[in-house]
Amino acid sequence: MNLFHALDPTHVTYLLVFGAGAVGGLLGLMAFGFVGRPAETRRREAAPDGRQAARNARLEALTETMPGVPCEFRVGPDGEQSIAFIGDGATELLGLAPEPDGFYERFVEHIPESHRGAFLRSVEEAVTTRSRWWQEVPFDRPDGERIWLLGSAEPDLQEKGVLFRGLLLNITERIDEERRREQVIRRVTDAIVEVDAEWCFTLVNDQAEALYGMKEEHLLGRTLWDVFPRTKGTRFEEEYRWVMRSREPVRFEEHFERMGAWFDIQIYPNPDGGLAFYFDDVTERKEREEKLREREELLRSITENVTEGIYRSTSEEGIVYANSAFVEMFGYESRDELRAADPSTFYADPAEREALYRQEDEQGGLDGVEVQFQRNDGSTFTGLLSTQQVDAPDGNQVYNDGAVTEITQRKRQEQMLKSRRRKIEALYRATSGLLSVENRDAVPGRIAEVLQEVFGFPLRHIGLVEGEMLVPKKTVGEDLSRMPEPKAQPLSEDLVATRAIQAGEAVVVESTGGLENDLDYGTLSTLAGIPIGGHGAVVVGKEAGTFDALDLRLLEVLGGYATLVLGRLEREERLVQAREEAEEAAQLKSAMLANMSHEVRTPLMSMIGSADLLREDLEEAGLEGEPAEMAEQIFRSGQRLRETLDSVLELSRLESGAYTLDDDSAYLDVVVREVAQELNLRAHEKGIQLEVGSPGASVEAGLDETAVRRIVRNLVENAIKFTPEGGKVQVRVEPEDEETALLAVEDTGVGIAEEAREDIFDAFKQESEGLDREYEGSGLGLSIVDRLTTMLGGTIEVESEKGTGTRFAVRLPR
Repeated sequence: MNLFHALDPTHVTYLLVFGAGAVGGLLGLMAFGFVGRPAETRRREAAPDGRQAARNARLEALTETMPGVPCEFRVGPDGEQSIAFIGDGATELLGLAPEPDGFYERFVEHIPESHRGAFLRSVEEAVTTRSRWWQEVPFDRPDGERIWLLGSAEPDLQEKGVLFRGLLLNITERIDEERRREQVIRRVTDAIVEVDAEWCFTLVNDQAEALYGMKEEHLLGRTLWDVFPRTKGTRFEEEYRWVMRSREPVRFEEHFERMGAWFDIQIYPNPDGGLAFYFDDVTERKEREEKLREREELLRSITENVTEGIYRSTSEEGIVYANSAFVEMFGYESRDELRAADPSTFYADPAEREALYRQEDEQGGLDGVEVQFQRNDGSTFTGLLSTQQVDAPDGNQVYNDGAVTEITQRKRQEQMLKSRRRKIEALYRATSGLLSVENRDAVPGRIAEVLQEVFGFPLRHIGLVEGEMLVPKKTVGEDLSRMPEPKAQPLSEDLVATRAIQAGEAVVVESTGGLENDLDYGTLSTLAGIPIGGHGAVVVGKEAGTFDALDLRLLEVLGGYATLVLGRLEREERLVQAREEAEEAAQLKSAMLANMSHEVRTPLMSMIGSADLLREDLEEAGLEGEPAEMAEQIFRSGQRLRETLDSVLELSRLESGAYTLDDDSAYLDVVVREVAQELNLRAHEKGIQLEVGSPGASVEAGLDETAVRRIVRNLVENAIKFTPEGGKVQVRVEPEDEETALLAVEDTGVGIAEEAREDIFDAFKQESEGLDREYEGSGLGLSIVDRLTTMLGGTIEVESEKGTGTRFAVRLPR
């Protein structure tokens, strides 16, 4: 006979009640009937007849003596459900008021989540199949105490449906006892001892004998305090005595100095009033943990001093460690806040995140993968992600270690470099038409086309100087609500264009209100003026914002191109007139030479400007190596070619008589020192000693200072060029007499062969010529020195010996 039928010959048995609903199955499950209520409301049947009332009275009387909480639950033929009865013991056992409404939901809330699903499934199965229900389940009372319940119920099929009757029992003591026994069985390899209520040993197993180094017969009957007096006053004594008093089990880990070992100790109260001790030597584990802590502290110390974001995670716990850089990188205030976040939210793109997960699983890690991450505030940044899987020292855990390097700034720089490169390339493509313009009137239109193709500013205006007026030639306004009307203005007017012409460089006006004129600028607020030499100016404008520094530099390059073109056109016009009026072929030759030099300067200035911009961009981006060396080589080669062209122009001016001299006083010793200072770095880089002799007093002469400076510079540069590493160059100036000053430049260089000295001052002449010549240069430096010396009324002499050195002596009138 089972428990239910033993209660009542009429089969009035009691049940831990559950209901199965016709609506959705699981909803019926929610009708589980731990639903107690006052006696007058516990029955949901129609008003009972006398027999039913008597039955209920007997049922209530039985609940006073039952060892659990009885319940009845009815499921009607159409699936309707009702609580028929629940005992008042629900309050004492469960700590829940026996009110029917919402009782089941309240009961389920107190079942731990770890067991709740299994509990609900068992109820649903019993109600659906009309079969016996049996389940053990933990229950957390409102006061925090956890108890274990055994629910058992059997269905009684009736004409009007089915009635479940059953009982809910408290089995907490049995569960605890079973767990204790399981622990005993599991710990049979541990050292086990038992003492009675007087602390005398009553049991010592073999492991304990080996641990203490004493046989059981030597310990039985002796007190724990006699055998281990050093435990007095320690945590051991505190824990032992607490268990003896409270009769509650305890577990702790502690180091026992006498044995130099760590123990995991479990203490249980025995029914005879004594205690049972279980000792597990965990010294090796503690040592491993200590070493692991030391390694982790070292790792933490290292990672806290790096700029990369370092983290460690597990599949179960998520992120278990992150350095400060990682926390700050993702915008969190603390590690705890970071760990509480969902790691999946660290990725800006869910699809990219899933792809990375798959890639990591396939490859066992990631190596420098570029990822778009998301910060706590929703903003994004670009990072390089590297990960790897690492086994824990105990082999029971797999860590996912990773590092994130933020490269947002680098990406911005790369994008900026690409944008600048595209803009520079577009500028040079667009200016090809400008360089081929054949007349002055076509220049403004071509400049406007370049502005549109490369920059696209709302306002694009070009004005050229005609006499004392700045005359508008081309004006384009796009997307401007009100366009200013261009008019010719005096050069004396305060305009951004006239400011640029006067300054000789780009001028930015951040507010048109700062210009002192009466012009109506419409909706324009910011203007920039770029001079076209003295020929005019380009003006661009915006309704809001500022101008990018690169745009201004490129506009200046464009202005330089336009200056060269307009200058070329003017020179060509003058050349035509000169050709018609020239009386001597030498004059025409020199003018043509000057024009050709300027023609070469046009693409050359483009090359130098581009190389200079590229050098700056590479330096700002921190890029070195071949690209930087190439940019430097292009820049320096362009500079050398420009110097050659300058020499050609200067020579042509000298030959044509266009070079004018002034007769202001010049201090020759000052000029020599300044030139030597300018060239000292070049000499130092080549490993040459540059010395300047002191005249003892200032050497003044009524000569053109610019011409004297050119003579000194050309001679010293020539000496440095032809002097090998380790050599010496000496420069000195002194009064030779009251009417003459002597400038001497002497080197220990390669010298000049005797047969070459006769032509050394001829233009484009060097001792070694052809493609295989040893030294670079145009061969114009000494030719210019000779002509300037002659124009100043002086003389020049050269003394040289091949392989020994050369001395130039220039005598100038004072």
